[in-house]
Amino acid sequence: MKKIQLKPGMTLVVHPTTQFKTLHIAVDFAAPLLTHTISARALLSYLTAVSSQKYPDQQAVAQKTIDLYGAQFQTDVVRFGQTHHVRYHLQLPAPTYIDHAEHLLGDAFAFLRDMIFEPLVTGDQFDQATFDKERQSLINELASLPDDKRRYAMLKLRELTYSAPAMRLPSSGQVRDVEQLTATDVLATYRQMIANDPVNIVVYGDIDAERVVTELAKWPLQARRAMMLQPFYRQGLRPATVELSEAQLDINQAILTLSYQLSLPPDDPKRFTALVLNALFGGSALSKLFTNIREKASLAYSIYSRWQHDTGFMTVAAGLDADKVAQTDRMIQAELKAIQAGEFSDEIFDAIKTSLINDYLSQQDSPNSEIELVFSRLLTQRETSTAEWVAAIQAVTPAQVSALADQVILQGRFTLMPEADA
Repeated sequence: MKKIQLKPGMTLVVHPTTQFKTLHIAVDFAAPLLTHTISARALLSYLTAVSSQKYPDQQAVAQKTIDLYGAQFQTDVVRFGQTHHVRYHLQLPAPTYIDHAEHLLGDAFAFLRDMIFEPLVTGDQFDQATFDKERQSLINELASLPDDKRRYAMLKLRELTYSAPAMRLPSSGQVRDVEQLTATDVLATYRQMIANDPVNIVVYGDIDAERVVTELAKWPLQARRAMMLQPFYRQGLRPATVELSEAQLDINQAILTLSYQLSLPPDDPKRFTALVLNALFGGSALSKLFTNIREKASLAYSIYSRWQHDTGFMTVAAGLDADKVAQTDRMIQAELKAIQAGEFSDEIFDAIKTSLINDYLSQQDSPNSEIELVFSRLLTQRETSTAEWVAAIQAVTPAQVSALADQVILQGRFTLMPEADA
């Protein structure tokens, strides 16, 4: 792996590998997470996914990806702590494995350049027809969030949990903000992104760094001032748990969601203990929530926990019958207390750590996971080698996990209940 500073505010990481027959090019634009820019950034990711000056509609874009031997092009928005990211990702067959494809690599980088830096703009706004269509697409996606009951419940829990307004919002914004956006507004946001956002580029596949640098020299990359991004978010402890329950007619089972605060400083070595704690609590098939609540007690159809290092919160979500919510809630708290008391076997504890390590190592078999890891390291400016990560997990003791579990404090509870149709 080779890291190259292309220009101030622009970093390239090339990860040469012959493990896969695909080549991945990913470009990340990072900015502070702000309530007034989230929706516009999400919409510009839609616009630059389907059109550019050279490829003015979705059909032209699709035809070009076919010409690139069936390449896959996608855009996305991602939140990490207090940062918001617009990402572009092109996956194509590695040119080294295709006969008579001498121009494939150059064509791929040129296509990405066109899609990112040459948007379909007329005057000082995005093409109006394209803008109207994509704005409606984003509105439709956001409006459909309540139809995905699990995701809806987690979004409501997020609203209850976080103090900062931007942290409460979905990473793609909200309908009322998107409705108010104009083609001029979003172009201004786009120009701000292109001119000021720190840019990270990751190229993963059978390729050498020199060739990548040569291709990127053809991109209109301009140096930018250093920006102080805050990838981690922490908030003060609330004096009491915030609770909300909502009933809906169109569901036949309840969803219980809980948020717990575990505010370790981002660089605290106990973050590895937190990973083991989460896996033991509800983050694996060997966890207490899964084995005792789902398998043995049959209280939930699904249940899991997740620790979010970027925010310091651990969340639990369970799908279950409405008449089992209270019992399940009590049992979740009891299982946490059991961990605090050290009530788990050495055999399970060791198996949990082995499972964590195996899952981590298996990510190396996924280009997307590897690219995500590189972006995370570039953002946090913290690199932990595989050997260091494995050693840190192996060093975690049962006593450390129990002690850390004492710091897990319930802060939010949202329950989505089925409502009887009168």
